[in-house]
Amino acid sequence: MNDIERLLAIEEIKQVKAKYFYGLDHKDWDLWQREVWAPDGRLEVPEADTVVEPFEKVREWVSASCGDQVSVHHGHMPIITFTSDTEAKVIWAMEDRLYRTKEFPLEDGSTWLHGFGHYHETYVKTDAGWRIKSSMLTRLRIEMANVQGMPGESA
Repeated sequence: MNDIERLLAIEEIKQVKAKYFYGLDHKDWDLWQREVWAPDGRLEVPEADTVVEPFEKVREWVSASCGDQVSVHHGHMPIITFTSDTEAKVIWAMEDRLYRTKEFPLEDGSTWLHGFGHYHETYVKTDAGWRIKSSMLTRLRIEMANVQGMPGESA
């Protein structure tokens, strides 16, 4: 891979992650299937003691976990290391906010979560482009609270 190809691959990987966050926040699981995840993708969330694979199981678990929540996810400052012309290891700094109704609280009963951490991911280049092969979310800090007036709630 020459320098130009490497720069193009970096930008393509950034676009995949942008579509990951967009799909997650808008619950567009078809976008995830078409343009984000490899069919044999794997998701690991140690804080939830969860490992799911392949992609169809990832989709089921994430969509069930999200329910009716409103979420805002951000990924920043990727550290991208190419292990070959068709594979890259990427670490993304992340921040998310999850807003839940009283009828669909988080495990501790909270309706609001603000998290900080990192995604540790492997991307593979497929015939359709770069896709996430594996993703592990690690959190450095989580703030939780009960907040009134979340979307979908009566004040």
